[in-house]
Amino acid sequence: MISVNHLVKRYGGLVALSDVSFSFTNDQVTAIMGENGAGKTTLLKICSGIIPFDSGFVGIDGFSIVKDGVNARKQLGYLPEMPYLYERLTGREFLFYIASLRGMTDVERRVNELSGLLGIDHFMDHELGTYSKGMKQKISLIAAIMHSPSNLLLDEPVWGLDPLTSRTLQDFIKKRKGTTVIATHAPGLVEQVADVVYIIKRGVIVLSGEVSTIQSDFGSIEDAYFHAEEK
Repeated sequence: MISVNHLVKRYGGLVALSDVSFSFTNDQVTAIMGENGAGKTTLLKICSGIIPFDSGFVGIDGFSIVKDGVNARKQLGYLPEMPYLYERLTGREFLFYIASLRGMTDVERRVNELSGLLGIDHFMDHELGTYSKGMKQKISLIAAIMHSPSNLLLDEPVWGLDPLTSRTLQDFIKKRKGTTVIATHAPGLVEQVADVVYIIKRGVIVLSGEVSTIQSDFGSIEDAYFHAEEK
């Protein structure tokens, strides 16, 4: 579970997040929508402990991301929108390197299990520089989940992916246990995988609720998004 209370983040005179509160609960997929610059990526980076914030509270399974950041981050997996990969390493070498940083054991079994699940097992010994965007996304996802985090943060997880890879990731998101938070521009993805959606504009929540309820009220997530953006 991830708790965000009265969060404020400024970049100089720009307010990226303005007194926002979220509760991302267990076994629920929550989508965060908003235009570029609305604060989606900033929120995920704060929750993952990558960037600081000005005021408020962020808790990960009861651990403060500020006061107990080490334990908080152990409960997290984070997939950034543009993951950085060491392209001269093979997929297997990269994942073993990430596992060593986390002090993981039984790494080979876990890597084989997840690479098979995502259909990338035949490419694990190829250099990452030869991978397509979809393959890199899969490797980055494995890196984010191989320590079995209870909380998963995904920033635009299917952007630029081919339909088959996108469907594979969507199926994984729907089946996994724990808390999943997705930042996305894609209304279709929200309708396919999310239970709850928050729409933010200039760092403020302008619409939120269960996806099924919002679909009933507005006809579709896309229509609800445009309605919220017009406020």
